[in-house]
Amino acid sequence: MTPLEHLPALTALLRQCPAVTGKANGASTQATVPLPSEEAGWEQFITLAIGQGVGPLAASALLAPPSPAPPPAAVNRLRAIQAAATQRALLQFGELLRAQARLQAEGIPMLFFKGQMLAQQAYGSINLRTCFDLDIFVHQAAVLRVKPLLAALGYRPEFAFLPHQEADLLRMECEYTFLREDGLARIDLQWQPRARHFSFPIATDQLWARSQRVRLQGFDVDTFALDDLFLLLVAHGAKHTWNKLEQVCALAALIHRNPGLNWPDIERSARAAGAERMLFVAVNLVCAHFHAPVPEALRQRAASDAAATGLAAEFAARWGLPYQPQPLSATVRRHLRMRERMTDRLRYCFWLAVTPTPQDWLEHPFPPGLHWAHYLLRPWRLACKYARVGQGS
Repeated sequence: MTPLEHLPALTALLRQCPAVTGKANGASTQATVPLPSEEAGWEQFITLAIGQGVGPLAASALLAPPSPAPPPAAVNRLRAIQAAATQRALLQFGELLRAQARLQAEGIPMLFFKGQMLAQQAYGSINLRTCFDLDIFVHQAAVLRVKPLLAALGYRPEFAFLPHQEADLLRMECEYTFLREDGLARIDLQWQPRARHFSFPIATDQLWARSQRVRLQGFDVDTFALDDLFLLLVAHGAKHTWNKLEQVCALAALIHRNPGLNWPDIERSARAAGAERMLFVAVNLVCAHFHAPVPEALRQRAASDAAATGLAAEFAARWGLPYQPQPLSATVRRHLRMRERMTDRLRYCFWLAVTPTPQDWLEHPFPPGLHWAHYLLRPWRLACKYARVGQGS
């Protein structure tokens, strides 16, 4: 069998996993899911789960009673996945507490989201997501104040930006990445939901006003309100064109565990941000693959949007395929198809065409007085790049 042929079984396994449904374990998983019968098949199945970001979830479902144990080699690999996920979660949670204490001491508010926070909110345990960074949200005006605080904790910027480049980063982008000196941890410091070119206008002051304090592993941690988090996850999935099964699984689990989601408000916010089709794509995905309890009226509206249903099917078809980086042109086309308003499409194209990336700044460093030239050169660089791609094909 190919990895693609294991995808229905993996999805079925997750669909009835107690961590996803929020319900107690029922009948034997093996009795209802067509799991592999040979060791080679188990190797492919587990490799697919890891590649789709659901390794810890799959391990929790397969190793929990009353399901019969997989073959010994598969059991060993699944236990190793669980151990690695737990070790990683504890390391990152410890880093979160260090960062939170340092920022609180300086009076800088912060919100923690995704990562172990989402693992707890969606799956009920911090070690059931494969997370590689900490997502910390601060006010834009505080970013450069936080930088030396992270340095005192052993973190350095991933890229050595000059002051005028940092100013542009804060104005045009949405995150500043810091790496711990030993390479074992990473912090994505964020100040707005998406970069300017993505055209996702949600007011950050409202996100802050609606934020909530929750208990995470016995500690108070501030995070986004659940309705806001839901829409941010929809935008995150759209940005990455829903390229991993776990993005859909986490959203579905969040719905299962939080029946009090304010769906009318979520729809209104999506419509105001020009993200209604993004929401429809997400709804089609969570309903088709995880039977998420979305209100029937919303489910029907999403299903009746031909563009949204087509995109959802296209994204899901890629999950079982070998990973291949998508060319920018393909990603841009998918992003545009997920926007229902022409103004958002035009804005997206304009800012994408003229906004230099941090890689542009680093590969072609200009002195502060000429930094503006990057905005003129960006369209030329893109045109030259795709002219070469066209000639090569």
